[in-house]
Amino acid sequence: MNNLGAFLVSQLVIIPLVIGLIRFNRTVASFQPFLLLLSLAFLSETISFICISLLETSNAVPSNLYGLAESVVILYQFFVWGALKRKRLLFIGLLFGFAAVWTTENIIFNKIETFSPYFRVTYAFVTVLLSINEINYLIVKDNKSLFRNARFLVCMGFIIIFIYQIIYEASLFIGSDTVLSLRVIFMFNYINAFVNLIYAIAVLCIPVKSSYYFNKHFDA
Repeated sequence: MNNLGAFLVSQLVIIPLVIGLIRFNRTVASFQPFLLLLSLAFLSETISFICISLLETSNAVPSNLYGLAESVVILYQFFVWGALKRKRLLFIGLLFGFAAVWTTENIIFNKIETFSPYFRVTYAFVTVLLSINEINYLIVKDNKSLFRNARFLVCMGFIIIFIYQIIYEASLFIGSDTVLSLRVIFMFNYINAFVNLIYAIAVLCIPVKSSYYFNKHFDA
């Protein structure tokens, strides 16, 4: 897949983003960090395409900055949902941990102009664990309508994309010119597109504000 094709596939993130923006005023505030995450993803993919295809330069710097922003927004999303709000010390520790790993890899070792595999693997692994913990909580709380539960769908999307991100980084560590690595790299865009479709369903399932529901059904 060429750069244009990869860019167009990545821009499927605009589907859940647009749905989320259309429904923004009626949906509960607890999913606003997720909508911010979709906006950042759209912006990052656009900037990366401009860097690679128009400026003919590396997209490492915007990619590294996006990784830091993504990790912080994801942590805040789990905080808003309550998993990390009940464990504030863990939340603060993870924030400082992410900042330390990112700063060490990108600033201290002066690697910001190259990609940051250690940081990407670190926050991907933490996100997968947080998502599994959230899903376990939802299963105990309500296991009858999980596939209509926006939090469950978002967490499933996180698990799929971030496990693949770990595999992706591991394949690059082995060598980007091996058959396995080439297959993993080739599949990444399709995995990303599939997850964006899951996100679109999740956005449609985000609960509406109680005030909006009341006005729609009971206001004369």
